[in-house]
Amino acid sequence: MNTVVNNSLLALMLALKDLESPLSEDEESTLSDVAAQLSLDPDAWESDIEPTLMTVIAANPNLNQLYQSAKSQLANVNGNIPKELIPTQSEVEKIIPPTPEIATRGFDPEGDESDFESNEINNMVISILSNPDPVETTKKLGRFEQLKQFIGAKK
Repeated sequence: MNTVVNNSLLALMLALKDLESPLSEDEESTLSDVAAQLSLDPDAWESDIEPTLMTVIAANPNLNQLYQSAKSQLANVNGNIPKELIPTQSEVEKIIPPTPEIATRGFDPEGDESDFESNEINNMVISILSNPDPVETTKKLGRFEQLKQFIGAKK
């Protein structure tokens, strides 16, 4: 995964964190489908995952506004986000117990460091979107507030 994909996924997490109204059952179901698609084939971003995700975001004006704002702020940091601002899998698992059918992806310790970051972001997003209430889950993860402050300071 690349910076554009990571920024889109992080923008979604930040938008969900700041969303004041709950998502509809259809929106939650579609986000759960997005999580399943990410888990099965993260390389299908452009062909399957992004269009589905953007349909949900575009249909919810509040979510869309928050997403676009977060995405533009993330673009300003050019992918230079400190690792300590991204919730770890163990932090997510404290809020959401692991689901056995969700495959998490590791990284090649001798490979590119960006693979580690991409897979960690991907794994976190899959866990959160698979949860029945992704809005409440993102609100419980304090690192999203730290990330929001970091990208807001980089304007």
